Amino acid sequence: MRVVVVGAGAVGGSLAVKLALAGHAVGVVGRGAHLQAIRARGLHLQDPAGDETVRLQASDRPEDFGPQDLIVLGMKAHQMAPLLPRLGSMLQQDTVVLPAINGLPWWYFHGDSSPQAQTAGGSAAHLTCLDPDGSMAAALDPAHIVGCVVHSASEVTAPGVIKANGQYRYVIGEPAQERDGLSPRVEALAAVLREAGCDPKPTTRIRDAIWMKLIGNASFNPVAALTRARMDQICASPGLLDLVRGVMHELIALTRIYGCDPQVDADKRIAIGRGIGPVKPSTLQDLERGRPLEVQPLLGAPVELARRAGFAMPLTEAMLALLTELDSRTQQAA
Repeated sequence: MRVVVVGAGAVGGSLAVKLALAGHAVGVVGRGAHLQAIRARGLHLQDPAGDETVRLQASDRPEDFGPQDLIVLGMKAHQMAPLLPRLGSMLQQDTVVLPAINGLPWWYFHGDSSPQAQTAGGSAAHLTCLDPDGSMAAALDPAHIVGCVVHSASEVTAPGVIKANGQYRYVIGEPAQERDGLSPRVEALAAVLREAGCDPKPTTRIRDAIWMKLIGNASFNPVAALTRARMDQICASPGLLDLVRGVMHELIALTRIYGCDPQVDADKRIAIGRGIGPVKPSTLQDLERGRPLEVQPLLGAPVELARRAGFAMPLTEAMLALLTELDSRTQQAA
């Protein structure tokens, strides 16, 4: 396959290495010192199974790449809007776009036939905190999108170097729920990922998987950023775990209000968090690097949906206020 990963950081870069090692023609879009290191020395993946380095076409311009079979969007959600209009040179009629992002995605209501997906006027709803004027939806035909939820822990430890925990689990599925099973393109993409040594989990209910991960990210990640604590340190603190559990209870209830299955209760989701080990959640990694935080996808979007439904989420709203202020002060100091 011809593949371009836009955003070759921890998530996108590790997948780029896996696909390149499987023999696919992989290019990456990056920036800064990370891009320069990839150009000079290749992209290096440190994995418990062994270290690998691959040489890739690398550019800071999506326009430098021709038509692709697969485009992986590996940048942060708040970096997405200006890049979507620049994907045109890579798009063919059957190009799959795989947004590997945290939180609720801007395309969340695309293909959703549930009552919650409709506004009072009957037009498709959208999340205003993520796509205020609908420009993201207009920039990329959502028919290209296959939903993706990433379950792996990785970090860029130096320019051109990614350290991963060896878990490459990707839940993938069509935005429109398939009544007759998996779509051919989801089955084909799952096969490609499996052959690359990843652990794909194709599903006909991608929104359930989105909420399941959000329940953990929207509770653990803000606590990590606000306290500078790793996952194992949060899980060792009874007080912090009580706060995490409270936010999870609110999110699980909201998941059900929007017609989805959270797949886990709070205790099981915390147990999953314990199993991650001494890892810094991505929000803490961004804070330490002075980068903007993923406030709206993780917290703003669920709070917006809760307000639409008339559902009170006091702990999640408090987290939103705290993380918004932390993000603002961090960016002012940068």
